[in-house]
Amino acid sequence: MIFDSLNIAASSLKAQQKAIDVVSHNISNVNTPGYSRQVAHVVSEVPEKIAGLSLGRGVNVASVQRIIDPIIGQAQLNNASQLSFWTTVNGGLSSVENVFGSLQSTGLASALDEFFLSWKQLANNPQDNGQRVNVRAKSGTLIDNLANMQQQLRDVQGNTDSNIDQSITKANQLLNNVASLTVQINNQETGSTIGSANDLRDQRDQTVRDLAKLLPVKSITTGDGSFMLQTVNGDLLAQDGVARQLARGTTSGNAFSTVVIAGTGLPVVNAGQGGSLGGMLELRDTKLAGYITQLDSISANLIFSVNQVHGSSANTAKLSTVTSEQSSSAALALDNAAQTAPFANKIQTGSFKIHVYDAAGLATPAGGTAINITAGATSMNNVVTSLNAVAGITASVDASGRLSINAAAGQSFALSGDNSNFLAAYEINNFFSGGDTASMRLSSAIQASATAISTGVADPATSNVFAGDSSSALAILALQNTALSVDGTASSSLFDRTTSLSTQYGSDVAVSLQQKSYRSVEATSLESQRQAVSGVNVDEELINMIKFQRAYQASAKIITTTNTMLDSLMGLIR
Repeated sequence: MIFDSLNIAASSLKAQQKAIDVVSHNISNVNTPGYSRQVAHVVSEVPEKIAGLSLGRGVNVASVQRIIDPIIGQAQLNNASQLSFWTTVNGGLSSVENVFGSLQSTGLASALDEFFLSWKQLANNPQDNGQRVNVRAKSGTLIDNLANMQQQLRDVQGNTDSNIDQSITKANQLLNNVASLTVQINNQETGSTIGSANDLRDQRDQTVRDLAKLLPVKSITTGDGSFMLQTVNGDLLAQDGVARQLARGTTSGNAFSTVVIAGTGLPVVNAGQGGSLGGMLELRDTKLAGYITQLDSISANLIFSVNQVHGSSANTAKLSTVTSEQSSSAALALDNAAQTAPFANKIQTGSFKIHVYDAAGLATPAGGTAINITAGATSMNNVVTSLNAVAGITASVDASGRLSINAAAGQSFALSGDNSNFLAAYEINNFFSGGDTASMRLSSAIQASATAISTGVADPATSNVFAGDSSSALAILALQNTALSVDGTASSSLFDRTTSLSTQYGSDVAVSLQQKSYRSVEATSLESQRQAVSGVNVDEELINMIKFQRAYQASAKIITTTNTMLDSLMGLIR
């Protein structure tokens, strides 16, 4: 029985030592990121039945368990993904703040106001060439403002796209780490009787949390210990010791490539739902692309609508020659889908008039000659034929498909009444050239001389153009608050479109900031909950250390006492 006591006390010494080792491990990792508190699971040994009595045989450490809450862990994965997503979006939006300026009065809105104000001033004094110079200057400022805004947005879009490559590289490294750690865990736990590979599991969990900051993921552990990592939509990223890599896919409609599973070409479903990678995709493909589209819509509506008016306008100084600034496939219908003119699809059945004047300024015939356009049928060659039938006019199409209209020597002409959109679509007697923000510029004639800016119209009955006529200038001024839609968007005025753009940006910034703040608070709360469950409390560990120390001392005392008893017994024998 004395030897039994020694064996029991010895088992206690070993168990308390192991428990103190666990406490020591906890304290040494108090500041290790992702570390989960471990607890020695102490159990009594199987009792032995002697002389009808069930006598205990001591104590043993059955396992060392890490204390975790899977629900909190999954919540942290979701939070890490969303916090990183909104932080990325908010940071990207903040980087283009200077593009939009004040939300109440953007640089674009101011430039647009100045553009229309210059037309108002010209309408008030249409014979003042100084006002024409002012219109040209304000128009140039507006064009520059639109171009600079778009270029800055495209620069940020391009930088964001470059950063996606870095995120893909980092995500692939983390996926490889997850696979490597899973192999190590399986190797260490195979045949183990003492417990799990706790530290390696903590490292894998931390790696998965780091990955969640890049891409929304979820982890699945099966009953047989198999570990699987997926995106939130079920795309397999890693299973046991095998990782699948991310890569760039094919170029999408916005000229940027998607994110795919390497080797398969399959896109990562809803990769833009979370993580910094998702935030960059959202910023690149939705937010910035949306602003660029809105800018292009403003430009397109401005270009075509102003050209609709200016193409049919005239000054007392008539035209002697004019050349279209958009080319055509001369034999195809003007509105054929193969035509490259950006507004060719706006051609409709109608007509425009050409008024021919002799050297004395007398129109022949009075009221001009109608040139008919039939949508789906009339080609540029047909227009040339119709124009050449007008006395005093010669027309031709050059090798690039541009239409030239020329008056005979000593004669001149004017254009008016275009309800077919031919003059605006092919930029004849135009004010602007181009079809979007990137291609927008002043017409070649107006760049050469501000006197090419027209303010009046040829009278439909007499063909007369009056020196003080400002009807075209007033019509262009009215476009500021006229609902327009030349690009398939909802009808809206140019003023409302610029307001909508700055409002959209302001709303996006507010939402991203609110979500970032909310997710930050949530992250703090979840980390506090995790620390409460899994964190190392040094005070508690010191208490446990004292408890195990005392138990160790008591077990040692049993050994010394038993030794004294054994000495006494041996003394009796001697």
